[in-house]
Amino acid sequence: MISRGDALEALVAGLRGSPTDRTDWRAVIALANHTLLAPDLFSSLARAGQTHHLPKDVREYLQFVHDCNRERNLRLRTQLREGVAALNSRGVVPFLLKGAVPLFLSPAGRVPSRMTSDLDLAVEPPEETIARACLEELGYVDVAGARGMARQQDAGMLELRTSRANGFEPPKLVQRDGLRVKIPSAQSRALHWMVHDLLKEGDYWRGRIDLRHLHDLARLAESDGVDWTALQASMSDRSARNALDTQLLALHHFFGTRIPAKCAQRPMVRFQHWRRIFTATHPIIGAPLRLAGNLVWGTWRFSRAYGLARRGPSDLLRRTARTLFNPRTKI
Repeated sequence: MISRGDALEALVAGLRGSPTDRTDWRAVIALANHTLLAPDLFSSLARAGQTHHLPKDVREYLQFVHDCNRERNLRLRTQLREGVAALNSRGVVPFLLKGAVPLFLSPAGRVPSRMTSDLDLAVEPPEETIARACLEELGYVDVAGARGMARQQDAGMLELRTSRANGFEPPKLVQRDGLRVKIPSAQSRALHWMVHDLLKEGDYWRGRIDLRHLHDLARLAESDGVDWTALQASMSDRSARNALDTQLLALHHFFGTRIPAKCAQRPMVRFQHWRRIFTATHPIIGAPLRLAGNLVWGTWRFSRAYGLARRGPSDLLRRTARTLFNPRTKI
């Protein structure tokens, strides 16, 4: 059995279209499934003309997962277009976020291989009430315990939020087949992924890596170009800048993305980068490092975000335990 580090190296090599020799495909597929990257792994190898080098059972399995995900993405795109059409009919032009962007922009006969968990839309704050009512007319209802709205017949939830200015250029108005949406700039989309993972979910302090989002960033930098220097300048404080630079080092480490040389100048950034790579490649012996980060971040966040006075110590303990012991799709 190969180590987690070897499986991670082989998975990243496959995502870059260059599978390694003597790969333990069972371990690689397990990691690809855990990180929701199995469809992307197959499509990357297919684009590079490398699928014929795979063992027959591996090729068939990855193609099966890829094809199932393609059908799901087709359903998600239909769902997205229906929602956008309804919003447009009420004069609302939504912002598309994260995985909804490539779904909407992809050609009619093709959809991206990215595994998308739900559809993220944003509207201007004064339009939120109208947009929510519009979606409710389509049959959407709030999902208990989640931030999204859903219908029984759909492939995924739809999450509606309000837009926030970020100081970058305004979003681009895009029209396709009579539908109008706003697409945030590459900088804005990259910032959204980074702030969500590193700060909101605490990956910077907890030493975790969302490899799927890191792969998204690498592809975004390759296709649209991202001004990393502008992103660095937009960070509100030193801690946020350290978090961004740590993510950029991981982006370069795994996918070879070009980043500003000064990212690695600060000792804290170099330490955090080492800690994240070490715990990702050595999950057992790196567990104490991750546990320490989880405890500090979880206690700090929940004591401030929810308030002991309002929810009580039992709620804090429950939320902290859920944070510590739910690995989700991170490594």
